[in-house]
Amino acid sequence: MEKRISLSELAAVNYLDPTCARFFVENKDFLSLEYKGEVYHNIKLHRAMPFKLPDDYISVQDMDSKELFLIRSLYEFSEEQALLMSWHLKKRYHTPKIIRLNNIKEKLGYLYFDITTEVGPKSFALRDATHNIRRIDDGKRIIIVDVDGNRYEIPDVSRMSSKDFRHIEPYLL
Repeated sequence: MEKRISLSELAAVNYLDPTCARFFVENKDFLSLEYKGEVYHNIKLHRAMPFKLPDDYISVQDMDSKELFLIRSLYEFSEEQALLMSWHLKKRYHTPKIIRLNNIKEKLGYLYFDITTEVGPKSFALRDATHNIRRIDDGKRIIIVDVDGNRYEIPDVSRMSSKDFRHIEPYLL
């Protein structure tokens, strides 16, 4: 018979104690963690609430996306440690702002976007607009997630040109 896990064991959150943790970079770009004498290599940080609380409730995960620890807040760490974690989070959650929607075409269940962002022109595909075009905050801000998981942001839909708004309007709920 299989060992049963209680609900309290299953729901237990393993918070990281900032006084016992040291994040560091290995091999030029891989984030690792030394915690209470144990080293965790090639970890990744994942925001639990990326839009509402981007610096709080950050999951520390192994490369298989298994949660190792939960960070309550980056503000509990030294400035140096918080900057290191912020840099990795910024890289992971890079979200270019959309300046112009040049064109959106629908074909075989996908939307194909041709846009101009603050970092230059981009083209990408999107599947299932209802789940991948998200209105957040007060509904003015829009996050678009493409088929590869890349994020793009329209900071304020009410400030878009009428031409750009006509392109996106049919897909806004």
